[in-house]
Amino acid sequence: MEISRCRICDAQQLRQIPFGYNFNSKWFSALECNECGIIFLDPQPTADEFKQMYSHEYFEGDFRCGHAGSYFDDAVTESLEDNSLLQRFRKLKPAGKFLEVGCAGGAFLNAAKKVGYEVYGVEFSNDAAELARTKYGLEVVVGDVHDAKFPDNMFDVIFLGDVLEHLPNPLASVKELHRILAPKGVVIFECPTQTNTIFSRVGFLLYSMLNKRATVNMPPYHVFEYRPNSMTNLINKCGLRVIETNISIIPPKEISMRGSALENIGKKLFHYINNSVTKMVSLYGDRIEIIATKE
Repeated sequence: MEISRCRICDAQQLRQIPFGYNFNSKWFSALECNECGIIFLDPQPTADEFKQMYSHEYFEGDFRCGHAGSYFDDAVTESLEDNSLLQRFRKLKPAGKFLEVGCAGGAFLNAAKKVGYEVYGVEFSNDAAELARTKYGLEVVVGDVHDAKFPDNMFDVIFLGDVLEHLPNPLASVKELHRILAPKGVVIFECPTQTNTIFSRVGFLLYSMLNKRATVNMPPYHVFEYRPNSMTNLINKCGLRVIETNISIIPPKEISMRGSALENIGKKLFHYINNSVTKMVSLYGDRIEIIATKE
């Protein structure tokens, strides 16, 4: 069934964005809401397609938006124990109950446990959740955050690292985060914002003028695409208050090259320009971190 209203603000003013995904001989096009600015796929993947996309093979390759290698490899999982990120969390909330939504195989959640948090995880993939349980002894619920049925006001820190863009109903999910977050607790969202870059914006303009569309050569993992304004709109709509926003960009040498040869050359050139602009004025980044609180 085609979508006629925005999945975030319910507006009907939608426009086609000239890119999409081919998956299982099915085309997933992209729409942008003229009211709140969110970009989302139309149609959305079905429950069976989600299960297929996040099978064991997903964690053998391009999981968490750019991490290379298998999540079941010890060297890879060790690289995900980001102590610098944890130290920033501890400045916000030095102790307490810590939830990671989309904890995958549990490497980062285990690092949070090591520094003293009481940790809990939620993970869609049964294979990844089982790894977190058996390798690290973590308490992980399989499914989404609703399936966990946590009590009201339970968590002091909630972390979503490269997860929000994968959630099929982000409005309901973030409202649930608000419910289970303790007053004065914090939620940290890290999210790719690839449609926010100069390359993407110029590319969308050119493809629209030429009446063409770009095909993303991978499964439709990102059912929503965020930019700073649309992400802030969503978080505010769910009752959380944004207290900090950090916009960054992946170094040019680390960007993924999945398009045609011409597209890849253009992407690389634009990224060098974009890298300088983002570092100078914090605009057009391809990654964002938003910290929000419950008052």
